[in-house]
Amino acid sequence: MLEDLDLAELQRQPRISLYFRYPLLLRDFHKLQVEGRPRGHYAAKPLYARLTPQGRVDRSSGYSGEVAALFVPDEATTPDEAELVLAHMDSGRVAHPSGRRNWPAIRAAAERGIREMLAASPSSNADPARHFLER
Repeated sequence: MLEDLDLAELQRQPRISLYFRYPLLLRDFHKLQVEGRPRGHYAAKPLYARLTPQGRVDRSSGYSGEVAALFVPDEATTPDEAELVLAHMDSGRVAHPSGRRNWPAIRAAAERGIREMLAASPSSNADPARHFLER
């Protein structure tokens, strides 16, 4: 169960902290249901197109259309059981014309990627980063 996991320990894992650099909080996670059945919780964030020469995010580059999704299955008992999924969406849909992020579209892309990962391999811990493209 998500509430039982040490989110600080989860965020310290290199494969997770590469994409989720800020402290993970319970409020960052959303429930995921597949075919009407709860499967777990996920956090999602859109990725920028480039890094600076110093390895920092270049916010002036705009969004790439890639969405990092961190999925924690309901049956997870350790942070190692979390899945990192990289999904893709149209980069023009990541933000509204006002510049505010389009969270419903970002979460939809994350959910689509997680569902495809679950359909492909219910226990996919062997490959922590999987890429799924929007159809």
